[in-house]
Amino acid sequence: MNQANELSVLLGELIKRHRAQRMDQQDFATRVGCSIKTLSRLEQGVPVNTETLFTALALVGQLDDFIELADQKVRAAAHLPERKRGAGDKGLDNDF
Repeated sequence: MNQANELSVLLGELIKRHRAQRMDQQDFATRVGCSIKTLSRLEQGVPVNTETLFTALALVGQLDDFIELADQKVRAAAHLPERKRGAGDKGLDNDF
């Protein structure tokens, strides 16, 4: 299992545990704005769109922690050089 899949599984489990303490899947899915099937997939670690994921994290009170972690990572990476364009990196040509 790659790291992205592991993260999806961990986030799904986190959301499921917090959600189960407060409400059933139907109520939570309604609040997230998705179907029960999508919520079930999310809780099983199947990737879903980021808006659904972030909304679910916000509803269980975990989004602020993830924003803080992302902010820390961005600040830690501030010293890294930005990508420089090479001479041959002119984009796509139009000869389709």
